[in-house]
Amino acid sequence: MSDTISVVVAEDHDLVKAGLIAMLETSDRIKVTGVASDGLETLERVRHLSPNILILDLSMPKMSGISVLQQVKRRYKETKVFVLTAADNVLIWHELLELGVFGVANKNIKPDELTEAILTAASGNVYVQPTIQEQLDEIPDLKNKRLSVREKQVIKLVAEGMKTKDIADVLEISDRTVSKHRENVMAKLGAASTAEIIHYANESGLTKIELSEIE
Repeated sequence: MSDTISVVVAEDHDLVKAGLIAMLETSDRIKVTGVASDGLETLERVRHLSPNILILDLSMPKMSGISVLQQVKRRYKETKVFVLTAADNVLIWHELLELGVFGVANKNIKPDELTEAILTAASGNVYVQPTIQEQLDEIPDLKNKRLSVREKQVIKLVAEGMKTKDIADVLEISDRTVSKHRENVMAKLGAASTAEIIHYANESGLTKIELSEIE
């Protein structure tokens, strides 16, 4: 890796994207070489630019952040993925680390901390924001709480306002199976209401992608 760290920023909110770019370029070690506003565009930027770091938001249109991460890991191994997200959920953070990100932080991270985090990731070390790590450490059995593809599909359809029978029809499973999946989702998320399921769907980006794209 050269002294200058090349970065592609993937973020669908223009104001956030502009602020992030301005923040990163205060460092003479970091150069933003490309930007993207959706998942498919992100993959194109990575393919053409081969950045050292991809700063990735989870909740983007056309392809979820999780799917982008998996594609980059398979096809563009020279690029390290750093997830910068508004998500405040230990299951999401745990899944990202299991999938091999080199960094995970909330969007409330301070500018100087973000710069150091990017430098850490670029050097090949994994950066986890301390406040995130503290919450991860509090739940030792996170592997047993990981959501299946089917459970994520149920979450998406619940967030879209579908009732049990409608979900069963779409997924071609029984009403009873849908109810069981929903029970499992509530338990794994520690959710007490449908509103909390919807909140997870929004944070994880499930509401912005097609059902068939969920992995």
